[in-house]
Amino acid sequence: MDKDMSDEHINILVIDDNAESIAHIKRLVSACHEFKISNELTLESSLKQLKSGTYDLVLLQLTIGLDAIKQLRLIKSDIPIIVMGWINDEASIEEILKSGANDYLLENDLKENKIRRTIRFAMARYKGQIEPLGWTTSLVNKLHLMESLYKVISLNTKDPHDQIQHILKTGCELFDQEIAIFSRIEKKTFFVEQGYSATKKITEGQKFELGKTFCSITIDHNEPIAIDIVRKPKWKKHPCYLNTGLLSYIGINIYKEDKLYGTLSFSSSQPKDQPFRESDFDFIKTLAEWMRNILGHTHTSVDTELLDMHDPVTGLMNKETFIEDLSSCVKRTLKSEFYYFAVLFFDITNLHEIQTILDRKQANNFLKIIGKRLKTQLRPRDTVARFSDTGFVILLEDVYINETSFAAERIIAEIQKPITIGKNILNVIPSIGIALSSSYKNTDDIINDAEASIKAARKEHQTFYIINPEHDLGAAESAS
Repeated sequence: MDKDMSDEHINILVIDDNAESIAHIKRLVSACHEFKISNELTLESSLKQLKSGTYDLVLLQLTIGLDAIKQLRLIKSDIPIIVMGWINDEASIEEILKSGANDYLLENDLKENKIRRTIRFAMARYKGQIEPLGWTTSLVNKLHLMESLYKVISLNTKDPHDQIQHILKTGCELFDQEIAIFSRIEKKTFFVEQGYSATKKITEGQKFELGKTFCSITIDHNEPIAIDIVRKPKWKKHPCYLNTGLLSYIGINIYKEDKLYGTLSFSSSQPKDQPFRESDFDFIKTLAEWMRNILGHTHTSVDTELLDMHDPVTGLMNKETFIEDLSSCVKRTLKSEFYYFAVLFFDITNLHEIQTILDRKQANNFLKIIGKRLKTQLRPRDTVARFSDTGFVILLEDVYINETSFAAERIIAEIQKPITIGKNILNVIPSIGIALSSSYKNTDDIINDAEASIKAARKEHQTFYIINPEHDLGAAESAS
């Protein structure tokens, strides 16, 4: 699916009961000049707005409730509706789609290109350019494929050629394509570094003029590109189609040491039954990252440098690496007044009591479970690290104070669930201290404030406490 779907304006009604969340969405799509955003905080005002205005699409916050979809449809039966929210499982996705939503966006992974692409897909479905959404089962199968592939390529017994071959083969299954090619690009020449096909012969070392391949488009755009000749006939003029007859393609650039090395692509001479979807772009990005790791010999399971960056017990990022990431965030706030982040200092009030009833192996297992639970409540771009023997630290980027509070509440609720280790049922008492970015000029100050706020939380018998130097105030919050 190429990225130039339409130059027409798309009038979008955002329905969200959180003003800061609306501001965040507007900020993410501000570069998309074809989108015109209006917003309402309540369903009642939204229904009035939908009656009086001309809107092409609705972005609905999950907290408004899925029953809102029916009410919106009564006013405009065919308007595309995309639901946004903290969605953590396939059952929730299925419920959203069954309620009549056309698509969904994960609020824990909102990015400019993802919002733009999802909106455009929804509009294309509305206009009948691509088929309706109905692919939950297929998505689950693809996730299982990715999980199996990761287990294979993580084994240090595999040589890089075999690992890449597994990626190529799995990619053909993921995207329903005949041919997979890992290429090396030198100037204007495309070399087949490795290939896979169950039906066709792929000759490694074969070379082509780059401009006569679909990969030339991928390199020009510097982002994943999908092409579907049947649904987008304009590509019939491209030399690759004229020379090979390929009807579908998805590809991405591969980098080595931050320099363009080549491409990873999957293609077929058969028409594709289903259009490429948002999840396909996410999958191929993941495959590209694994390829990059293989090329740089940086497998998490075996590479010494990466091991030095992680805590050996939990597998989380260690303190030193976290401080480096935090330093980058501090520098970024000094350059941009629109960039916000938060540091959450997390520890367990009754950790000493828990450790006295566990042996060393059980205690390490307990810390691993805590680390995993923390990660489940964070967005992919957020960072969690083991900061000390008893403490963890979390970095939330692009957040406002309300979003930080919501994240703390989710973490508290997850950590408070009983943990069973051996015959022991452990009830954890967590505490979180939060420091919001403002005028910090170094990492020590914000870490010190986060640690101070956790002491304040304990003193006031609260589960978390926020320090916001910009407003010269602390706000104690409880999550019961």
